[in-house]
Amino acid sequence: MPRMGQDSGQIDRRRFWLCQVAGWLAYGLVSALGALPYRDTYPVLLYFLGTSVAAFFASLVMLALSRHLIAKRAPWLKTIVLTVAVAYVLGIACSTTGTVVEALCGHAKPGGVHWSSVALVGFANAFAPAIMLLAWSALYRGAWQWREAGERERQLLAAESLAREAELKALRYQITPHFLFNALNGISTLVGEGETQAARRMISLLANFLRSTLEPSQHGDVTIAQELTQVMQYVEIERVRLGQRLVVSVHCDPAVRDTQIPHLLLQPLVENAIRHGIAAHTGEGRLSITVTSEGSDVRIRIENSTGATQEHGNAAGVGLNNTAERLAARYKNNYRFSTSVDAQRGWNVTIEVPRQALAGVA
Repeated sequence: MPRMGQDSGQIDRRRFWLCQVAGWLAYGLVSALGALPYRDTYPVLLYFLGTSVAAFFASLVMLALSRHLIAKRAPWLKTIVLTVAVAYVLGIACSTTGTVVEALCGHAKPGGVHWSSVALVGFANAFAPAIMLLAWSALYRGAWQWREAGERERQLLAAESLAREAELKALRYQITPHFLFNALNGISTLVGEGETQAARRMISLLANFLRSTLEPSQHGDVTIAQELTQVMQYVEIERVRLGQRLVVSVHCDPAVRDTQIPHLLLQPLVENAIRHGIAAHTGEGRLSITVTSEGSDVRIRIENSTGATQEHGNAAGVGLNNTAERLAARYKNNYRFSTSVDAQRGWNVTIEVPRQALAGVA
């Protein structure tokens, strides 16, 4: 990070000096062109040359003043008054410098240099260089304000990104303890019923599942294909308990397999559908997972043929609440999440999120 700051500072310094030199060269060139209409061009050209060179160095004084006022966070009234006063004093110095160069290097006048006249001309012509120095100060202050606004915006975006990342990680980490408790409870039930072989298989599947869930992508997003693979790992764990009672079908549109979604987004929904739906009823239960492309969105639909408990009907429970909070944190208002219970089709949940080929901040 310090190296990045140093590189940025070097770039800013190069830009400043490039603009500084180019700007005052342009001012000197325009001033030189302004001397051409005069009958006696050479002395006027010397005046503008001396004034431009003096203004270049005077702008460095204005730079020091501007930086001092910025560092002290001086009020705007004080800033304006000091800037105008110093600019006019430096304008007198620049104009006097140009007049001295013209008097010493121009055509000799009878009686030599009249310094009182030089001082009078320098004072009288101070307005033009003073205005240039004021314009230079305003341009510098404007550039500084623009840079500071950009830096504040970058810091704000970075802070928001970190806050969202922390929020999403906290929500994601709520899933594993909840699932782990349910899985261990299932293993305990199998052991209590004497199904030691099934319990050992469930422990092995659980270990593989946890290993994959604890290694998410860098930003917490995975592809839909990866998410469905982990969902099927969980399904295999539940099949140890439910056997042929659990029938699962998965369909995913190939066009959306690489779409990024938050890690472990579907697992708690599938867990709710199996544990509070299929496992809570006798007989066969069907679980359907369908992922399709809907224009610029992806629609994910999870259906449980055995219906839902009252907990699902009220959209309560850790799984549903956690999913709703994660979607809101991840996509703001750019998503849709709904659950419903149908007498014929059972319980179903629908998620619609934007298609994103690259992982976002999560």
